[in-house]
Amino acid sequence: MASLRSTQRISGLRFAVPAAVAVAGLAFAWPADAASIWDGDASGGTKIYGLLNCDSPGSVTAVSDGQLGKIWKYDKPSGSNRCESHGIAVGGSKYAFQNGGTYWFGWSSKLSSTVDNNATFQWKSYGDHIQNWPVVLKTLGGRTTMIQRQPGNQVFTIWSTPASANTWNHYTIGLHLSDETKGGWVELWVNGQQQKFSDGTTRWACRTFDSSNDPKWGVYGAENSRVVNYIDDLKVGTTRGDVD
Repeated sequence: MASLRSTQRISGLRFAVPAAVAVAGLAFAWPADAASIWDGDASGGTKIYGLLNCDSPGSVTAVSDGQLGKIWKYDKPSGSNRCESHGIAVGGSKYAFQNGGTYWFGWSSKLSSTVDNNATFQWKSYGDHIQNWPVVLKTLGGRTTMIQRQPGNQVFTIWSTPASANTWNHYTIGLHLSDETKGGWVELWVNGQQQKFSDGTTRWACRTFDSSNDPKWGVYGAENSRVVNYIDDLKVGTTRGDVD
């Protein structure tokens, strides 16, 4: 059964709910609180990631939150350009995402600053690739912004909304993977609400897979500022219900 913690994170709010009502509501309204591929709970330690891209004195650590318990703290200091996790580990090995697959990524994030950065989430390409990053979520001009990059360095700002520091928000990104120019797609949900993209659709058609792709969470860019990204509720699954 989903926990009351998950309900609070999805709403982005903090409120009291009578226990009996909470349990009854959750029993009927939410799917099981488990990811079908990967659960990135901070209690599992950094071995749950494929690897870390965070040079000292930056750090990725599990810290205690008074309401949420163990959460991730990605601490990127001023003078550093990156503090991210790279990929996920399943069964002790780095997980390989497959062309043609559909994957859902869910997490809650609280940023210490809305200074411009390059990414707080990347769907990043590796190996012999023609797209450096098919999809990123970043802060730009005081707005949380999603950017999609097509082959030939065609870059599209497909969604944005005002950003707020020190505020929890829950993100769900759906990706259907394809190396065809418009064979894949992206969906975005924020705090349980599906978002419309700049073309008026809720599913952006694009190329989403290169020779190898991995998710990256944390902070990339904002080199002249310290930025902390607190992250909780990390999950990867094959349906939206797995990660919400």
